Amino acid sequence: MYDLNERVSYLQGLIDGLSISDDSKEGKAIRVVADILEEIAYVISDLIEVQKQLEEYIDCIDDDLADLEDEVYVDDVVEIDCPKCGEPIEVDAIAFEDPDITIICPECSEAFSSKDIDWVTCYCELDDDEWDDDDWDDDDDWDDDDEDE
Repeated sequence: MYDLNERVSYLQGLIDGLSISDDSKEGKAIRVVADILEEIAYVISDLIEVQKQLEEYIDCIDDDLADLEDEVYVDDVVEIDCPKCGEPIEVDAIAFEDPDITIICPECSEAFSSKDIDWVTCYCELDDDEWDDDDWDDDDDWDDDDEDE
């Protein structure tokens, strides 16, 4: 915006250099137009500064709102493998609260319910306090081919 202020100042210098009398009608009109242009240039410069401040403020509000949305509207999404096609899909956890809710795979368009899902627990992602050693105590579940030989 500095360019507009400089150009208005240059114009006023040209008008002063023309030695037009302020007593003539043309001189008065030209002087008033130059003064109005100067005021407009200053107002525009002020508006640009205020706009920059508002943009920064809006960016801060937008960041705060995004943080708040993350806190309030937490998406509880579960990634599962479709029991029909095997593709990984994301399903809203609410769909698993009622076993009669039908889920449609976006990949194969087949319908299924939470009863059809093969729920496998991956113990590698459990914390120490969630680990259940009793699940590993049953030797009946393991085939020991070495003992048979």
